[in-house]
Amino acid sequence: MRRVWVILQKEWLELRQDRLILIGTFGPAIMLTLLPLLGMWAVRHAPDSPPQDDSTLAAANPALLGLTGREFGQAILGQQLSVLFFLLPLIIPSVIAAYSVVGEKAGRTLEPLLATPLRTWQLLLGKTLAALLPAVAVTWTLGGIFVLGVRSIAISPRVTDAIVSPGWVIILTLCTPLLALVTIALMVAISARVNDPRTAQQVSGVLVLPIVTVVAGQVSGRLVLNPPAALGITAILALLAALALWAATRLFGREVVLTRWR
Repeated sequence: MRRVWVILQKEWLELRQDRLILIGTFGPAIMLTLLPLLGMWAVRHAPDSPPQDDSTLAAANPALLGLTGREFGQAILGQQLSVLFFLLPLIIPSVIAAYSVVGEKAGRTLEPLLATPLRTWQLLLGKTLAALLPAVAVTWTLGGIFVLGVRSIAISPRVTDAIVSPGWVIILTLCTPLLALVTIALMVAISARVNDPRTAQQVSGVLVLPIVTVVAGQVSGRLVLNPPAALGITAILALLAALALWAATRLFGREVVLTRWR
C-alpha cells in the first residue's frame, strides 16, 4: 500500500497546484449548497397563506400536508433543490479524474509512470482514492452545512423534517461514495478512447440524467425519497459501481497505454 499512498500524495499535490481544477471542483459544489438555502430564505420572507390541504399531494408525500403557504413553499423548494445536491459526487470526481487520468495521458506523463515497478491495480487504486476521498469529504461536509442551514432558515421543524428526511440522509450517506465510484470508473474507461480532459468530462455528463429523472419524479409527486426507495437506489448503485470498476480495470491496460495513447 506504500506505492498507492505515494500515488495518492502525488495526485493531491498536483491538485493543490492547479487553481483551475480547484475552482472547477469546489465552485459548483458551493453554488449547489447555497442555492436551496437562498431560495428558502426568500420564501421565509414572503407573505403567508392558509395551510395546504391537497389530498393528492399528501398521498404522495404526507410530510407536506397541513403546512402553511410559506412552510409549503420552503418544503417543496428544499426537497426539489436538495436532490440537485447529489450532483456533487458526480461533478467533483469527474473534474479530478479527468485531469488525473486523461490529463496525464495528454501530457505524456503516464507512460514513464507505467515504466516503474508500479502495478496497474496500485496505479488505479491511488488515482481512484485521489478523486474519491475529496468527493466524499466535500459532499458530506457541505451536506452537514446544508442541514444546519435548513434548520436555521426553516419556519418550523416540520419543514426541516420534510427536507432532511431519513431517505435523503440515506442517499447522502450511502450513495455519495457509490456515485463517485461510478463516475471515476467511467472516466477511466473513457480515458482509453479520448485524449482531451474536456471531452472526457462532456461524455461523463450522461451520469447527470438519472439525477434529472429523480428531480422530475419529485416535482411530479411520483417519487418520494423515503427509506425503502433510498435503500433500493443504494443497492442498484452498488451493483453499477461494482460492474463499472470491473469494466474500467479491464479496459485499462499497460500495453494499450504504451502503444495506442500517442
